[in-house]
Amino acid sequence: MLDLLKLVGILALIIVLLRLRWNLGLVLLLASAVTGLVFGRPPADLALDVLSAAVDPLTLRLVAIVLLITFLGAILRSTLQLEGLIRSLSDLFVDRRWLLALMPMLIGLLPMVGGAMFSAPMVQEASQGLDISRERRTFANYWFRHTWEPVFPLYPALVLAAGLMGTSVQTLTLTQWPLFLATVAGGILFGLIGIPRAPSAGDGRPGRKDTLILLLKSIWPIVLVLTLSIVLGLDLVLSLLLTIAVLVPVHRLSPRRLLDLAGEMPLGTVPVILGAMIFRRVLETSSAIEVASEAFAGLGIPVPVVVFAVPMLAGLLTGLAVGAFAIGLPIVLPLCGPDPVGSGYGLLAYAGGFVGIMLSPMHLCLALTRVYFQAEWGGVYRRLVPAALLLAFAAAVVVVVR
Repeated sequence: MLDLLKLVGILALIIVLLRLRWNLGLVLLLASAVTGLVFGRPPADLALDVLSAAVDPLTLRLVAIVLLITFLGAILRSTLQLEGLIRSLSDLFVDRRWLLALMPMLIGLLPMVGGAMFSAPMVQEASQGLDISRERRTFANYWFRHTWEPVFPLYPALVLAAGLMGTSVQTLTLTQWPLFLATVAGGILFGLIGIPRAPSAGDGRPGRKDTLILLLKSIWPIVLVLTLSIVLGLDLVLSLLLTIAVLVPVHRLSPRRLLDLAGEMPLGTVPVILGAMIFRRVLETSSAIEVASEAFAGLGIPVPVVVFAVPMLAGLLTGLAVGAFAIGLPIVLPLCGPDPVGSGYGLLAYAGGFVGIMLSPMHLCLALTRVYFQAEWGGVYRRLVPAALLLAFAAAVVVVVR
């Protein structure tokens, strides 16, 4: 019981420091040091753990993937390909109700902090003439913006989760489709159903052929990454490098332009990845997880409950997908057996973290979208909570079936 209290105390320290707005990467490094010391890890061995985790090939690969994803996103934004993608789909769909889902889902193809604010004006425009409340607008924009997170390989949090689970991004993507389907279903059930149909304005609509050409011109870089990495099975690092290499001559990007784009990249995820991998290593080498697992067993708490609840709590408290998995997964994955992905426990843990961040009032997308639409918290949560419960139920079904 004492060892379990130590681990709870470390989690409390993480929460307090995050509430004080400390950098998550720094908090995880400090938590690693405290974990090693309170569980009796000699300082010299602890320093070796930190060094070995930081230069581990898996850690370096995760950092490379995140940097390349961020760089690709900067190129797509600067060349206006995402704007063309949105415009083409707006022209293809006559029923404007579907645009409430498609607009934020399209923005979700390009991970960015506060991305829901990018799609909020589009949802506002698409909802003109529809009988829809501010709270429903908020829910639709926020929820559909994040539908891709369990399966889209360009999300840094998914990349981190795959690394922590000891599997490839491709494998994790292919096994988590039930979460994606449940997320889309929740959005439709609690966001779209009940809105009276209203057609899009037809004046000035381009021909279908022109619209499809614009769609293909806009979406091909994303399709290329997915084809190379998932269909052809190339390593995601190589797939991203090849896609960027093709984009450079297509858009005539000069070395100066590339340097400017690189200088604008937000790099805050990199120290979080380093901190998460170091935290995982110290938890393993200090035997903290083993003693905590025995304590959980002694309390009689079912393993599935712990596996779901710990990442969910981390997500609720941080409002960050990377934070939820960086904190929660190293603690619960040793409870999941040698193959967390195959057993379904990895999906359950991911679902817990995802539910936590989607319900967190500290989630930047939720806070900004609510302010943009001037919605009431109560009305937003009356849609968010049942959608999140549906997601949790889908994850539980997967574990039972497997």
